[in-house]
Amino acid sequence: MKLFILNNVLADWTSGMAVIAAESKEQCRELFIKEFSEYHARDFDEFARFTVIESVGVEEAGIIEYVYGGG
Repeated sequence: MKLFILNNVLADWTSGMAVIAAESKEQCRELFIKEFSEYHARDFDEFARFTVIESVGVEEAGIIEYVYGGG
């Protein structure tokens, strides 16, 4: 399992971030859109800056934490 740290997503006036455990970037995208709706898909596809941590001790794929940007 990998840990994907996404910066520059879930923006309002400022950038938000999300941390997602997934096997691949494709699975990460699916989980992101399932949680935050198709409305935020553009955040993921065009604006997200990724940090990936390999081989973390997380057993199940899913959203770990997130923060919406605010004003």
